[in-house]
This record gives sequence, structure tokens and C-alpha cells, in this order.
Amino acid sequence: MKTLKIDHIGIAVKSIEEASKIYTELLGLEMHGIEEVKEQKV
Repeated sequence: MKTLKIDHIGIAVKSIEEASKIYTELLGLEMHGIEEVKEQKV
């Protein structure tokens, strides 16, 4: 099986504010949304 593309990656973090700085400023990635999944406590 060959992977053609990745649709999305979900990352659970304690502080979205701190984590978003790392992913956007340091790694140069784009954030396209924030989702809270209450039943999983993330």
C-alpha cells in the first residue's frame, strides 16, 4: 500500500497557545483549526 498524502494530524497538548508557537514559528507549519474532543478530554 502506497501513501499518497496525509489528510491531517491531530496533536493533544496541555497549552494550545504555547504549542502553536512551536509549530508555527519554530517549525514553519500552518495551523488550520483547533478542535476540542470533550469525551476524550483533549
